[in-house]
Formats: sequence, C-alpha cells, structure tokens
Amino acid sequence: MSGTASSPPADFFSDAACKGADTSVFFPVSENGGFEAKAICAACPVAEQCLEYAIETHQPDGVWGGLTAVERHRLVRRRQKSAREQRDRSTAA
Repeated sequence: MSGTASSPPADFFSDAACKGADTSVFFPVSENGGFEAKAICAACPVAEQCLEYAIETHQPDGVWGGLTAVERHRLVRRRQKSAREQRDRSTAA
C-alpha cells in the first residue's frame, strides 16, 4: 500500500509491489472492489508485512497486504477466537 498519510516503515515498503502505483486502486469505492489492488498484493514479496502493519496500526480503509478493511477485521476476529480457544484448552488441562 503506498501514498497514505501514515506510510509503512521503509524497512519493507521499499520492496513493495505497489510502490509508485496509483493509490486510488487501493481505496475501492466498495468492499466488492479492490481486485486490481489484490492482484498487485498477490505478487508482492512483502504483502504479509504490509498486512501485519495495517492490522497493528488499525488502518481503517484500503487494501493492505491483499485484504480490505472488512477482511482484516474478520482476520483479527478469527485470530482472537483462536487465541481464546487455545487459552481455554491450556487452562482446562
């Protein structure tokens, strides 16, 4: 993801496939958009770092690391559920 007010750290951003791309591609009008951005992310060597950056910094909009804001929210919820289940299993043993 490139060209935002809160740009990712240069340690991975310099290798991003979206570097220099038109930022409007990464901010689709609806959640159903973003296919072009996701295609760029799919070929990006730092997509995972980009995704984690977006999650850690609570990016509210755009496609980051191949996921839209709604998809990132769902991923965070799944991770939280998995962590709770693991914690519950470890305390039940």
